Amino acid sequence: MSNRATQILPHHRFVYSLGAPLACVQGTISRVFDEPENHNGANHQHFVMKIDTVVKFEGGQQNLTGTEVFVAVRFGDNEGLSQEISGLEAGQPIEVQGEYIPEASAYPTQDNTNPVLPVLHFTHHPVGYVKYAGEYYS
Repeated sequence: MSNRATQILPHHRFVYSLGAPLACVQGTISRVFDEPENHNGANHQHFVMKIDTVVKFEGGQQNLTGTEVFVAVRFGDNEGLSQEISGLEAGQPIEVQGEYIPEASAYPTQDNTNPVLPVLHFTHHPVGYVKYAGEYYS
């Protein structure tokens, strides 16, 4: 299975786009990883969420409701968030927008393994964001 969107979307013009569908989803955090992972020179905060509601899914055809996804949020540089999202807790509601990479195209990382989950990435400006505990992060 390819991670390519079914059409060319405006966010594909950005450097970090993988040409994947754009998903905006709401759900519940099921796991938070304690330590950030440095991936290709950039720090990423990781958590897993179960999708309860799909707000939008541009360029994709899968039914994401009920899916657990691995979320990677870049931080600590001028490409991602300025700092980590504080206070992430399992069991709490969250909304995330980013590119959706299905499990067949997702590559394993230190935190996303056995099994490899689908991934939401590019969850920061200018494409994605995170809403958590009344705060908006982009």
